[in-house]
Amino acid sequence: MVRNVIILGSHIQALGLARQANTIGVEVILVIPDRYSVAYFSNAVSKVLLYSTEKELYGKICSCKTNVKETLLFPTNDEMIEFLVKYYDEFNEAFYMGIPKPETVTLFSDKRNTYRFCEKNHIACPHSWYPDTIEDVKQIADEVDYPVIIKPSIMYSFHRLFGKKAFRCNDKNELILRATAIAKRFPLENVLIQEFLSGGPQYLYSYGTFAVNGVPRATIMVNRIRQNPMDFGNSTTFAITCNIPEIKKIAEEILKLTGYFGLAEVEFMYDTKTATYKFIEVNTRAWKWHSISNQLGFGFLTEMIHYYNGTSVKPKLNFSKRVAWTERLTDFIIIMKELMKDRIKWKEVVLCYKMRKEYAVWNSKDMLPFFMYVLLSPILYFKRH
Repeated sequence: MVRNVIILGSHIQALGLARQANTIGVEVILVIPDRYSVAYFSNAVSKVLLYSTEKELYGKICSCKTNVKETLLFPTNDEMIEFLVKYYDEFNEAFYMGIPKPETVTLFSDKRNTYRFCEKNHIACPHSWYPDTIEDVKQIADEVDYPVIIKPSIMYSFHRLFGKKAFRCNDKNELILRATAIAKRFPLENVLIQEFLSGGPQYLYSYGTFAVNGVPRATIMVNRIRQNPMDFGNSTTFAITCNIPEIKKIAEEILKLTGYFGLAEVEFMYDTKTATYKFIEVNTRAWKWHSISNQLGFGFLTEMIHYYNGTSVKPKLNFSKRVAWTERLTDFIIIMKELMKDRIKWKEVVLCYKMRKEYAVWNSKDMLPFFMYVLLSPILYFKRH
């Protein structure tokens, strides 16, 4: 039986997870590398464990082992997923695991594996090429229709190096020059060249779920209309629930084919050129906007805990109620930038903010994280850039 949860990671999604676990009386232990975390200040967190190296992190986790399995390990970022996969067999004996099996994680963490899986199973996705050398890039450069993007097969190390999720290339010369520059710092066998999908953030969609053996037990779909930055964003700032049957069908096919267990954000983009929804990726962990489920009467983490405790109720498959989620501080900055570029109108912003909303940080019963978020924002910005 799950009596406590160890949340590994310090971003906003950790705060949402901690609050959800706290609502059902599950003790929350937060494991983070420093105190620059909004979750650190939450009254939903019972204990904080700090670490500076992977060896120290491993030791902290092992110190939480008990004679009876009663603790759930749950990651909030890709690095922590990689850590749990590394020690999966050992940890699985002592803890409940909040991630899919390692082979499923590997399938979706390496985008080369992911897109080849989609091609094999006839799942609509962006056309992709897989270079290993500059010579491969030069050959591919003669085959593609421009523009294209260069993106990593595994995101977090690439983003740490270049500060971007992808690079757009508008012609053959730009593609070869960009690939050559990337190759000096990052292995080409770990990147993709991919068709550029037109449309923009307003055409970004996600199917968020907790699934068991490929069957959804809790699900929400959203349109992620704003992100930071708006082009090739790395975090959602405003999302609205929606109901897109085509997305539902594709996402549930992927879950079924993989026998998926755990939380998953299945991402899509509507391709305006072909008028189709194309699969982008699966995040095998909690995602930033997951706490929108609070407005619908459940939490993805609490559904997982109920499953492990054998107290699950009927599936929470909500595709009709219209609610929103926002990270107000960052979203305000994005709104100002987009208004200055004349890419959105005030009327659109006002209509969005009139909706019933879940706030990323603000909570009247747990206010300190919000005030610390405002105070720490400059530090958090420079830490990420």
